[in-house]
This record gives sequence, C-alpha cells and structure tokens, in this order.
Amino acid sequence: MLKANQLEEFSSNKVVSLEKAIELVSNFKKENKTVGLCHGGFDLLHPGHIKHFESAKSLCDLLFVSITSDRFVSSRKGSGRPVFTDKLRAYSVASLASVDYVAITDFAKGVEIIEKLKPSYYIKGPDFIGKTTPGIVSEREAIARVGGEIKYTNDPKLSTTEIIDYVKNQLDVKNLLLVIDRDGTIIKNDDFFGKENNWKEKLELNNPVVNFLSYLQTKYKTTKIVVTNQGGVARKYFSCERVEEINNQVNNLLVLKGVKIDDWQYCPDVDVTYAQIKNNFVFDSAFVKQKTKRKPNSDMVHDSLQKMNTDLNQYCEVLVVGNSEDDDLLAQNLNAKFINVTGKNYAVLLNEFTQLNIF
Repeated sequence: MLKANQLEEFSSNKVVSLEKAIELVSNFKKENKTVGLCHGGFDLLHPGHIKHFESAKSLCDLLFVSITSDRFVSSRKGSGRPVFTDKLRAYSVASLASVDYVAITDFAKGVEIIEKLKPSYYIKGPDFIGKTTPGIVSEREAIARVGGEIKYTNDPKLSTTEIIDYVKNQLDVKNLLLVIDRDGTIIKNDDFFGKENNWKEKLELNNPVVNFLSYLQTKYKTTKIVVTNQGGVARKYFSCERVEEINNQVNNLLVLKGVKIDDWQYCPDVDVTYAQIKNNFVFDSAFVKQKTKRKPNSDMVHDSLQKMNTDLNQYCEVLVVGNSEDDDLLAQNLNAKFINVTGKNYAVLLNEFTQLNIF
C-alpha cells in the first residue's frame, strides 16, 4: 500500500470536506438545482459502481458521493478491508465524469450524512427496492425528514466482496513449487556457514535471489521449500541446533522482505562412502549413514510435501533454485526446471525464468 507522503499525488479538486459539501449542496438547492447523493464504501471501484453513478447522475443536476471512512468499512467488512484507503477511494470516484463532488464521511451509517447534506435525492441501487432492513428503513426516514426523496437506479448488481472472493479463490492462478537452496543461494554465505560463533554478524541475504522469489510469489501461487545439505554437523563444525537457529534467523529476515518460506528441511548426515574418502576428517559417527537424504536425493522435498499433506502432482510446475551441481541434479530427479543463481542479478534471473517457458 502507498505511504502517507505518496497520497499527496492522489488529489482532486472534486474531493471536498464535509463542511464544504454542506455549503455547496445548500447553494445549489437555492439555485433550484436538484442534488443527488450516493453513499457507500466503494472499495475497489468496478463497472457496477461506474454504471450506478452514471444512472444516478441522470436523475439529478449534480451528483455528490459520500465515501465511508476506513474505520467503519473495516468494522463492517472485516479484516483486510478496505483494500484502498478512504483518500484513494475518494480520488477514484472523483475521477468519474458522472460524479461532481466527493466527501469522506466518518459516520457509521448513511443517516448522518443525509441529515447533514440534505440532498434532493438519496439514490440507491435496485437491490434496495422493497428492502426492510433497519439500515435502509432509517435512510428512507432520514431523506423524508430533510424534505428529499429516495430514488433507485435500474442497474445490474456487482458486489465488491464477491469480486474479491473470485480473485482470491477462483482465478486460475498457476501453482508453482519452489525448491530453494540456502547457502550461496538465499544467503550469500557458503562453505559450512555457521562454524563461527559470530555468524549473525556475517549473515547476508542474497538480495537478487530474494527479489526474484518475491516476484514469483506475487505472480503465482507458490509453495516455497528450502532444502539444504548441512554436512558440517557430521564434520563436527556445528550442531543441528545451530543449523536451525540460522534457518530461523534467515526466515525472519525474509519475512521482513515479504518472502514467506513454507517449510525448511536440512540433512546433517554424510554417507559412509563419502566419510571413507574424506578420511582426513573426524566425523561424528551418529551422522554417518549408509543412505542419507542429502541432495541430489529428493527425499527432503518429499518429506516436506508429506508434512504439508500434498505431493508433486498438485503443482503445475516445479522449479529448483540453487547454486551447485547437486541442485541441478536434484531438479533432474524431480523432473523440474533449474536456475543457477551464481553471480546473477535480478534482471538476469527474471530473464532466465522467462526463457524456461514454465507457464
């Protein structure tokens, strides 16, 4: 959402204070002009709103629209609403040729604004014809008290709430599984990161990759799994607790960047053959196994999916994001696409993703 200082760019001479609106309505009525009033939240301006205003303007000389303030929209519509602030909603409505003036009103109901503006007509949509709910009944009584009349347009109804629900739940948004390496990929640090006790001071996000992940989660419905080999545990460089502490710290930094990781998986083990080859190291025998879940093995990915009660078949595409041959081989084992992030900026990563023709 826009910052407060950016709202100054969204201003219109047609958006006036409530006091100014009261004065204008009074003056227009003295000139024997009819003044119409439409009232509501008008969140996410859509064709239904536009048609309603056009029809309302045809019923009067001047059309005023009162916009419900943010706090009352939120109390009525619930969490996440309004989508746009009252100032942005007022700007949007004021941009329409059919609307002459807009005022933001800090009232819970339409009754108060009717009583203050005293319009000639209070104009509602056809779905309010014959309604006997307390709200519309009190509005009918209010317009009568101020000497005005309620009028109804004859337009098809579109619901902002239904539109939001459709966008969130029914659009065919592509479902993308992202399998992401940690060291050298999400973070710049590599080479058994965590050996030193001052690792927090040295931890650094790989911003081009973070920005790339942010783009993907905005454009697609993504599930993001981090899978990382942490053989440093077997080498006695650090503990499993250290790995998990680093994962938590990285996750917290990513959250601040708006990137949500759905699951973290790591393998602290090395296999027997590897330990024999590296016989100049003293390994912790508890982490030397005949068979491990290390990449390029896909076991960590399947463990994560099982944990989330899903599987590979639930995804349109799978993309592995990493910096090593093991990550490339993991992608092959998953029948997935692969992007090697080594030395690449955001623009290059985005271009490579486009070239993959995933969707």
